[in-house]
Amino acid sequence: MNSRHLSAFYGQEQLLNRPIGGLNIVYSREKFMSVDRISFANDKFEKQRRIIFYLDSRPGQIGCTLLLQLLKIDDGAEFSKHKFVRRIDEEFFQGEGINISSGEINEALSRMFRKTMVNFFEIVGRNLVRKNFVVRINEVNSSDEYKSSYNFMKRNIDEKTRLLVTELNNSY
Repeated sequence: MNSRHLSAFYGQEQLLNRPIGGLNIVYSREKFMSVDRISFANDKFEKQRRIIFYLDSRPGQIGCTLLLQLLKIDDGAEFSKHKFVRRIDEEFFQGEGINISSGEINEALSRMFRKTMVNFFEIVGRNLVRKNFVVRINEVNSSDEYKSSYNFMKRNIDEKTRLLVTELNNSY
């Protein structure tokens, strides 16, 4: 193989290893968790709509817990939606004395697979397919109650996401 063929081959390999996008997760303890979804479209990485989980609400607690637990599962691992929902309920909600129905958890998980996280996760047969994507998790801290709110941190979060998008576009 000559050097021209090698460079063409390595260029193809880079395309095959390019992530489909990324998740930029920023959280403030007991306040909120924001998730910026980044996808590859039109030959560049672009930010999609942000998801905000407010941790003082039931839907926010459920969505946050589900996403963080999905991120811990390896690609191709055996996955039972029923067992996953039951484990989340027992370990994270019942264990803390929080009364949330498994139906609420199941509906939130179905919504993730159907809508919000469809580009990042899917179930094929009995296995969870975790697509190739980048995850960056940042904690923002502030002792001041107001300064740890989402509205106050929004510019900081926007900047972190912009930096990740730029990094992805420059790398791939």
